[in-house]
This record gives sequence, structure tokens and C-alpha cells, in this order.
Amino acid sequence: MSCSPKAAPRFSLIVPVYRVERFLRDALEAVRAQTFAGWEALCVDDGSPDACGAALDEAVREDGRIRVVHQRNAGVSAARNRALGRVRGEYVLFLDPDDAVCPGWFAAFDAVIRRHAPDLVQFDYRYFPAESDWRALPEPRFDLDACRVATEPRTCAEAFGPRLVNGGYPWTKAWRAGILEGKRFPVGIALYEDRHFLWDVFPDIHRLAVADFPGYFYRQGAASALTKPRPALERAHITVSEYRALFTLDRRLRGDPRRPYPLFYYAIHAWAGFRIKLHLRRPDKPIVLPTTLPPAARTRLAILARLLFLRLLFAAERLRYALSLLLRR
Repeated sequence: MSCSPKAAPRFSLIVPVYRVERFLRDALEAVRAQTFAGWEALCVDDGSPDACGAALDEAVREDGRIRVVHQRNAGVSAARNRALGRVRGEYVLFLDPDDAVCPGWFAAFDAVIRRHAPDLVQFDYRYFPAESDWRALPEPRFDLDACRVATEPRTCAEAFGPRLVNGGYPWTKAWRAGILEGKRFPVGIALYEDRHFLWDVFPDIHRLAVADFPGYFYRQGAASALTKPRPALERAHITVSEYRALFTLDRRLRGDPRRPYPLFYYAIHAWAGFRIKLHLRRPDKPIVLPTTLPPAARTRLAILARLLFLRLLFAAERLRYALSLLLRR
């Protein structure tokens, strides 16, 4: 399939760019190496202080399918949101500019879409070392017949499973553009903003395709928001905002078969994010469980602490919601 710059493409790829001069050209080359030609790349230069802006302008001159927006630094969510307002494709994908994708990435998505026309296609990813070349990685094998498709609300929830809680990475998915209308990443949240986005969109997903195809190459070891030290108050803000978003999703799905059992899913979420959830203290003053406890008891105590913290947050959110209803009357 060919696509001229003026024709509506099948895919709109969103690439937020900030301080990735070292890897940006590799990422753009991976996009241009796609065997499927019907795409556009919306690259947002988020006020990057290095040569990223110049590299993007050069890429535009070399390939008309690449579009660039320059803006003052506002964060990855604001950059993605800027691009979301400009997409022209049928499906929206995301790429972090220090990562890469295999040459058949778009083609595999297209094959799933042609057969199943899903609202969301969930694919997989693989790690590769920061100093390695993605071109040396073998092309992953894609089996269209092995793709799992869910069309009923309950099977959507079962097929997506734990990804609803801790698999919000936008770059492992192709989203039908129609369900993203009016949806935006939360600005002002420094971590896990992609999960908020997924939870906001999930109630609108009625046809889901899941394929175990690791066509996205995640550069392991590159600097990321996950490795950046954060003060206690910021971690607390991240924690509260995440649970608030989860509780909002829970309310939206009441009466819907896609609604997961809250305590089970929230407990998984608390477990997965424990390093963020309970580290509300100085980095040099860690919480240490008594060494006199046997390992099994220490494990049980840690689990109990997580669930207790979870229940307190849940009760606080319920109270806040009840008060907001009273104030509206």
C-alpha cells in the first residue's frame, strides 16, 4: 500500500521528542524502514535543548510523511496531546524516540486490522541494550492466526487481563482514532500518565485484538522517567492521582461486564507499584522491616501493609465522591 503525503494514511505515529539527540535518527530510520508505506509520523519537539529540532526538520525534508511541531517544553503528555489533535490516520500509534520498531511493525498491525477491525490492537515488545543497534535484531515472527480477538465485554476484560492495571504503555498498541476523540494524557503527572490514558479509553473498547508479536524494540538502560529520583511529596501525588483514576474507571464500569473485581485488580496494582506507593520518606531513610522476623512473616507483613494502604485510599476516595454528590444537591 502506498500513501502520498496528502492522502489520509492508515496509521498516525506520535513521537514526543526531548533530549534524545543520540537516538533520534535511529528511531526515525526504523520508521522509514517500514515495509508498509501508509503512515504519517507526528513528531513534537518539546523544547528540546539539543539538536533534536534540527534533526526533525531535516527528516521532514527527506520524507514528506514526517510532520514536525515545535513547542516550548511542557512535558511528554502535553507533547502527545499536541499530536493527538492533528492525527489524520485511521489508527494511532506511539513511539518513544529512544526506541525502535521492526520493519514489519506497521504491516503486522495492518494485517490484524484488515481481518478483525478492532478498537485496540495490543502487541508485545522486546528489550535491547542501550548501546546496541536495532538493525542487528532478528525480525520477529508474526502469526496472524494466533491473534486472539475479544468482542464481548467480559472477554475483553479477560483478554486484556493484568494489562489494564500495569500494561498501559501506549507504544504497544494501535488505537482506532475514533475512540481517542477528546481523550488526552493528563498533564502535570510525572509518572505513569500512560496508565491514566488507558483507563480513560478502556470503557470505549468493544473489540480487542491481542497478538504476542514483539515488534517494538525497547532500549533498555536509556535514561527514563522511571529511573529519575523523586521527592516524597511528588511520589505521594503520583500515587493519589493513580488511584483516583482507577476509582473513576471503576465507577464508569459499574453495571458493565468489563468491570473487574475492584479489590483484586487494585491489589495487583498496589503490588506492582509498591516502590512508588509506600516510599513516602526521604530516599536516605528507607523503611526497614525488623530483621528478627522470619522471611515468610516479613513477606506477609509487607503484603498486609500494601493492602491496608490500598483500603485506606479506597475509603478516602469513596468519602470524597460521596461528599461531592452531597455538595451538588
